[in-house]
Amino acid sequence: MKGKILIPAGILSTLAIAYGMTLAPGLSWANGGADGGDFIAAAFVNGVPHPTGYPLYLLFAKLFFLLPVGNLAYRTNLLSAFCTILAALLLFITIDRLLVGQKYAKMASSIAALAFGLSPLVWSQAVITEVYGLQSLLIIGILYQVLFYGNNKVENILRGLLFGLALGNHITTILLLPILFWEKKSARFTPITQIWIRLIGLILGSMVYIILPLYARSNPAINWGNPVTLKSFIELISGQIYQSYFSLSFVIDHVRAWAGLLIEQFGIPGIAIGLFAIMDSKKTNGYSIPILWIFISYGAFALIYASYDSYVYLIPTVLAFSLWLGLGFNTLINFILERWQKVMWIITSLIIVLFVWHTISVAPVVDASKDNRAEVFSKLVFDTVPNDAIIITKDDPSTFALWYFQFVEDKRVDTSVIAEGLLGYDWYRQTLRTTYPNLEIPELSNLSPFHLIIKNPNRPYCIVKYQEKSEINCFHF
Repeated sequence: MKGKILIPAGILSTLAIAYGMTLAPGLSWANGGADGGDFIAAAFVNGVPHPTGYPLYLLFAKLFFLLPVGNLAYRTNLLSAFCTILAALLLFITIDRLLVGQKYAKMASSIAALAFGLSPLVWSQAVITEVYGLQSLLIIGILYQVLFYGNNKVENILRGLLFGLALGNHITTILLLPILFWEKKSARFTPITQIWIRLIGLILGSMVYIILPLYARSNPAINWGNPVTLKSFIELISGQIYQSYFSLSFVIDHVRAWAGLLIEQFGIPGIAIGLFAIMDSKKTNGYSIPILWIFISYGAFALIYASYDSYVYLIPTVLAFSLWLGLGFNTLINFILERWQKVMWIITSLIIVLFVWHTISVAPVVDASKDNRAEVFSKLVFDTVPNDAIIITKDDPSTFALWYFQFVEDKRVDTSVIAEGLLGYDWYRQTLRTTYPNLEIPELSNLSPFHLIIKNPNRPYCIVKYQEKSEINCFHF
């Protein structure tokens, strides 16, 4: 009984300490976290963040806003850490249940859980405001259902419901649709009589998307796509604005980066142990297909999606490989100790040393605890620009940071923050009209900053961006 409590408590404590020491204290640009300002501001104003809208994340963010600690950005950073820790614990439970009855199951399960939680990629997203901690928790939850749920009505409904909710956090969950209808015991797809029950659950879970058009109808300051019509709603949740990023042009480069990233997460020994588990059909029979599907589907998506941060879509592949790592380690440790029982203390000591060394090596790379670039930049901008300035932003980090400090922290509400890259969209021009009623906006589909400046001759304008350093240039007619 003590082992059942102490080992999960040890995993929780280890990750909580690691994340707590490296957690961003507020809005952060660390680890590619520029989207944080958009997420927090949208949740705060009951708005719609960038596609695909992430309605479930908005609800969780608003829940964590209630915590009586730090600023709102710090609270959503805590949300990421909290969800990632839960994902690691559920990973431990999943492997332990797969290895039930085996002597070293808990050791193997805890190693896999810590390898996942302390992997550089996962750790980097657990200490900033992002959706991937919650998505990891939802994906391991889906896999747990696939592996251990039966076929009664309640379990079928729950499987569909969780899948639908996961879609509400990240639309890439659709990649996992085949395993929603997978039956582990028979290694085949679900009988047609069961499919409709899971589909009902899926529809119920997906209804979380309803909050997006409801929020949009109030004309919030953050209102991507203004999804009040069916057309605009579909364009938002399908990420139409980003579909140009799909390309086969960089697949070879991405394959190299993909392989290097996996080695970076687990090291050569970890990769070898995981590959051993994949090839050990006796140990993976019955549950290898859904794990393999998670690994391959998200890996393939990351290969063809050419955004600058496409590497974060490999987090589910890291999750899947962590499962193999645990299974492979269990086989290996049993093989060794059946022959050389006296080396147990050596193996245990080596594992502890490796994890300590790994943690010390990774922590400085992912540490967001001292990253205050977003705050320093925003303060500099708002302290520098004249009264009633039109602030034209040239990049996402600048835009989202200023949105956060203006709409959440209530800074420099006399200014108008304009994202130059969004001026070509009707929904954004309408949002500007309701957010900044004193700003004259020409009725032009090809609206540019120049048109805004000409239309508002009595207002100073400033062009700002952040590329390694702040750039602020202000002018007045």
